[in-house]
Amino acid sequence: MENNNSSTDDEPKTNYRGWKSMPFVIGNETFEKLGTTGASANLLVYFTTVFNMKSITATTIVNVFNGTANFGTLPGAFLCDTYFGRYKTLGFASVASFLGLLVLTMTSAVASTPSFHTLTSSGFWTKLQS
Repeated sequence: MENNNSSTDDEPKTNYRGWKSMPFVIGNETFEKLGTTGASANLLVYFTTVFNMKSITATTIVNVFNGTANFGTLPGAFLCDTYFGRYKTLGFASVASFLGLLVLTMTSAVASTPSFHTLTSSGFWTKLQS
């Protein structure tokens, strides 16, 4: 009897590894870090001018933002190695980072975003600070 699986062995397999895909990964991570660093630098000014926060409160929020962004690589590496693979994890992280920065940009661009006055009058900000 002859095995009919020999036709599948002749087909070349696509291999997305090595130096061909590395510039895309490095470029993606470079621009993602550049966006996060630029956003965190402007976030302090945004909090102190638009939301009239104290400098120490704004700095604490920016530090939590930076710590979360930098710590996210550890769960991402675990999920990448264990479940999803590098390209699916990189794609999901890139889309999540883009959406987060887009939401952050839209909160400053849209005029109907609640200001600090509406947050304090509703009692939201006082509950958040205590």
